[in-house]
Amino acid sequence: MGNKNSELLLAQLGPWEVERSALHQVGIPWGEIVSHWFSDQNMLPPRAADDFPLKGWRHLHTSHPSWAQEVLVLGAPDQTNPGRWVLVQMHGDRNGWQFASPASYLPIPVQEVRRQELRLEWSRPNFTMTKSSPPEIAVVLINDSSSPWNPSEEDHGHVQGIVLDANGSRIGNGWYAHGKVAQLPPLEPGQQTVLPTFLNNPELDGLTPATYQIRASLTALGLTTAKLARLTVVGQQHVAPQNASS
Repeated sequence: MGNKNSELLLAQLGPWEVERSALHQVGIPWGEIVSHWFSDQNMLPPRAADDFPLKGWRHLHTSHPSWAQEVLVLGAPDQTNPGRWVLVQMHGDRNGWQFASPASYLPIPVQEVRRQELRLEWSRPNFTMTKSSPPEIAVVLINDSSSPWNPSEEDHGHVQGIVLDANGSRIGNGWYAHGKVAQLPPLEPGQQTVLPTFLNNPELDGLTPATYQIRASLTALGLTTAKLARLTVVGQQHVAPQNASS
């Protein structure tokens, strides 16, 4: 989306960007909104809590990913936590429609706004590894602004590493599992924090001795390293100690 007007018109709820105007609409009862897809209007999503809202629902987001014909996100104000929203994802495929479990989120600015004046750089330009001993690859997040930067509840520190071959083609499918990752720390003007890369990421497995390029992305903010770093895979007997000037 990426322009000033869209940034003002959008909010982020969990992983989804939604139109702020939709949050101000008058919602409808749960049974009424789900009647478009289910005959049983009393059907609730799995693991719905006792305080699951039964009113105030509206359609917030639609997408068409490769794994489903259509994905819809429904939302309603959280009745027990003012300011938060309960969201339910639905997806439809040839087997019909299915619910995901509900979750509660706080509306926050979109990624383009939250990452302004932040910069992601490599901790050094070159890394070396053996097949049996992956390197300690890291990036540095820097606050270039004159104001403090404070993370939202969605701003975790998972950094996705991407390996490229000599032709610049991506190696692997980019899959990763980040599990529970700590929230990013607040950053004062000019302050920086070091973040590990390639955690729980299989892209380094099976690389043959050669020189590769690597890119990193701070997934919570959609912030990517501007430059590529170099990764050299060598036989164990050829590995030299790494230092900050390598």
